[in-house]
Amino acid sequence: MKSLLIYLFFSFCAVSFSQKKITLYFDTNSSQLSLKEMSKFNKFIKTKDLKIQKVIGFCDLRSSNKYNDSLALARANFVSSLIRLSSFNASFEVKSKGENFNQLKNLDLNRKVEIHFKIEKKAAEKISKNENFSITISKSKKGDKLLLKNLFFYDRTDILYPESYKPREELLKALKDNPKLKIEIHGHICCTPGKDNEEIALKRCIGTIEFLVVNGIDQSRLSYKSFDAEQPIFPIPEKNEEERKANRRIEILIIDK
Repeated sequence: MKSLLIYLFFSFCAVSFSQKKITLYFDTNSSQLSLKEMSKFNKFIKTKDLKIQKVIGFCDLRSSNKYNDSLALARANFVSSLIRLSSFNASFEVKSKGENFNQLKNLDLNRKVEIHFKIEKKAAEKISKNENFSITISKSKKGDKLLLKNLFFYDRTDILYPESYKPREELLKALKDNPKLKIEIHGHICCTPGKDNEEIALKRCIGTIEFLVVNGIDQSRLSYKSFDAEQPIFPIPEKNEEERKANRRIEILIIDK
């Protein structure tokens, strides 16, 4: 009975016996969730034995096909970052359908992201709570974007918190353990929307690459891109320091492996 109530409350749609989906909705031209939809996501992500399989972004027909493809993917990437921040499986499909699907008459229902998942208790029990980044990398595939958990910077600087040295060491180990691995490092900031004239996110990328190169990683395996505050995990202005810390982050895009 409890499982049935959870199913009805979150509007989970059955895909098969073991697969389900939850749908999150977006405002026009937005790639960030409203407070209402964020609350819905936060309740969903606490589901026991959750295994994320794919995240798909959608748009309505109001703009060009190219713009809608880009916006739908931004929505999917935003939700994917939230999932990875919540310490769930890092390896799942992320894609955009743009406007290319059976559009509903109510445009509000076309601006969405679908999270496809299943409840997989046995699989969840096999995953160590202390799984290191090398294992996460081994489970990932080309095109995956991975959040470096607990790698935080002091505000307006490229200086790491002391507790963040270990995640950076884990990234170094992952590159050494996977000699064919090529990555693109993505830098982000908090607090101030738009272009960052101080280029703090860029400095965080470069500093990370310098650390890896100094410690024996060939620079040809590394590239970087700064997003300033264009892709925050939490809406700006953030509510508290924890949200600000989460937004000023480094992410890793798998280029090849």
